[in-house]
Amino acid sequence: AITTGGVTYQDKPWHRECFLCIGCRKQLSGQRFTSRENYPYCLECFSNLYAKKCVACTKSISSLAGAKYISFEERQWHSECFSCMQCSVSLVGRGFLTQRDDILCTDCGREK
Repeated sequence: AITTGGVTYQDKPWHRECFLCIGCRKQLSGQRFTSRENYPYCLECFSNLYAKKCVACTKSISSLAGAKYISFEERQWHSECFSCMQCSVSLVGRGFLTQRDDILCTDCGREK
């Protein structure tokens, strides 16, 4: 029986200590969390398992925190990671060229 401090998730009662992330088993009551296929996840587990990954830094791109990112041909980058592979200039809001898997600013792309 739940006498105090319970949590309601999907219209079902849970003890606070029993409401856990399905991935890491961390207690979720009082924390921000999300769900997938009716399973609760802490934001870190959800991001590691399901979020898009940045091509440049390989870290998760989480839209849960409102992160901005660039997407091109099935690839994604954090805005701060979207830069020329040769000279490292930011390509956000600029034209760019591709060379195999690399992205280049127009100046570096013309040099090739």
